[in-house]
Amino acid sequence: MCLFCAFTGMLKTHPENSDVLNRLHAREAISHLDYYFAAHVARVFACEDPLVKMTCALVSSALARGHVCLDLKALSGRMIPGLKKDGPQIRLPQFKPWRTALAAAPMVGRPEDKDLCRLPLVLDTDGCLYLAKYFDFQERLVKNLSERIQTRSHPVAPKFIRSRIQQHFSGDPEQTRPQRQAVATALQSNFTVISGGPGTGKTYITRIIREILQAHAQALHQPAVRFLSLAPTGRAASRLQDGATIHSALIPRKHGPGFVHGKNNPLVADVVIIDEASMIDLALMTRLMEAIPPSARVILLGDDHQLSPVQAGAVFSEICRTDVMAPLVVSLTYNFRSRGKTGIENLATAIRENDADETTRILTSNQYPDLVYESPGNDGHAVLEKYIRSGYGPFMAQQDMAGALDAMDRFKILCAHNIGESGTLQINHICEKILRRPRHSAITDRSVKQMIMINTNDYDRGVFNGDTGVVLQDKQGLVAGFRMEDGTIRKFGIMDLPSHEPAFGITIHKSQGSEFETVLILIPNTVSRVMTRQLLYTGVTRARRKVVILGSLTVIQEAISQSLEQTCRVSARLARERDLLAPVVTMEV
Repeated sequence: MCLFCAFTGMLKTHPENSDVLNRLHAREAISHLDYYFAAHVARVFACEDPLVKMTCALVSSALARGHVCLDLKALSGRMIPGLKKDGPQIRLPQFKPWRTALAAAPMVGRPEDKDLCRLPLVLDTDGCLYLAKYFDFQERLVKNLSERIQTRSHPVAPKFIRSRIQQHFSGDPEQTRPQRQAVATALQSNFTVISGGPGTGKTYITRIIREILQAHAQALHQPAVRFLSLAPTGRAASRLQDGATIHSALIPRKHGPGFVHGKNNPLVADVVIIDEASMIDLALMTRLMEAIPPSARVILLGDDHQLSPVQAGAVFSEICRTDVMAPLVVSLTYNFRSRGKTGIENLATAIRENDADETTRILTSNQYPDLVYESPGNDGHAVLEKYIRSGYGPFMAQQDMAGALDAMDRFKILCAHNIGESGTLQINHICEKILRRPRHSAITDRSVKQMIMINTNDYDRGVFNGDTGVVLQDKQGLVAGFRMEDGTIRKFGIMDLPSHEPAFGITIHKSQGSEFETVLILIPNTVSRVMTRQLLYTGVTRARRKVVILGSLTVIQEAISQSLEQTCRVSARLARERDLLAPVVTMEV
């Protein structure tokens, strides 16, 4: 049975459905958190309107899926997705009555309210409903970026830029044009965005920018330029010159939320380079931008085709796709590492461009030595065991911590999910079982050698969510080791570690910011909401030398056609700042 009536009409004609919040919860369309958030807010504000209560649950659910807000106009008249168990479908109301009901709700504020966070929700003029703190983050970020772009402090003379660029770029002018443009834009502007996949030269560009800025300061007899290189994860930070994680630079407060550095206590830097910026969510990006001095140059590096951040707010991709920001955004497409000749690059391009036919041709052609496609077939488990043994064999052969840590990134299994036959929980169990049992032997090696990943931030010990390490057994017992940002190894007793999990197999989401010599990507048997074009692209581009894909071609093709679009209004808000942004003129090189 399907209810094709509008939501408000349904309540009038079907009184038994007035408790729709409970029904959505019972049918698993909303989580426990969504349900209790809506119930609590309704109770605190004495609101009995079932439409308002349902919408409170939906905005909480949207946030959990990475959406900064609930776009009423885009969702109006649609069926509520994710309803499980038997029962009628429920169509959301039309936009005008829905917006009117929310505008009158006691827990919903307006953008012009002075005390914005006095109420838990905010409804903007476009009909988008936010949790108040996320609306506040959005407005603060847009304000910060607008003011930062208008600040044109310490520009480098075009003549100086051209002469220095000529010294650093001697290759094909067409291939290096975007790189040269990226350098010139960064030297002339206070805010620059450089987007490109692995091998497109982002690291090389930042090194040139550093050298030119230091040379310019010396030529003018100015103090040395103070650089700060940041990344969301320790692994990404370790690839930067004098890199550090964002959290370690901002310094989390030991007592209470927030960071030591912020708008009123900014970081000390003249230039801030932020790598893997596509991983940074709205809340962290806002806090980071506010902690950077307004006069400092900011250079964001990332890949706008990768997965969005785990938390809400795909700020990097929003900026890349905003017309008003176009003069400050440089896209790099030419891969200097593979020069269009590798299977990895060509497969990534086909996936990125939503070309399922070309993806299938590349996977099944057997023409690239760096790309292997394995059909699951009847011997899928045997194929998986073969790659587990060959891939993790060098790691298991290491006898000391340094060797094990060095071997850790030579091979990695990447999964789409945590749960299921090809999920990380099952794959890690299989890996440990296979690797502790020598081939053709029933004897199990009881010595412990395990890859692990931290899944929480521990500021006292200096290990953070996403950091990977190795557990070995020595004379003192089980010891975990981690390679720190400066290359040193820090060891902890296994009982002293914060929450962690096995990491022979990790999700593609958690692989962001890392690269491995070889990756084995496991494709699940069916397409889910998680299986998207961005997920496949991110998985393939984690490999430096070889990609092995095990799974159904049908599922791969369906995933390529599915794109994850998260609702984030930073782009729309920046577009409205067109008159406030100072004209940006970038030089041609």
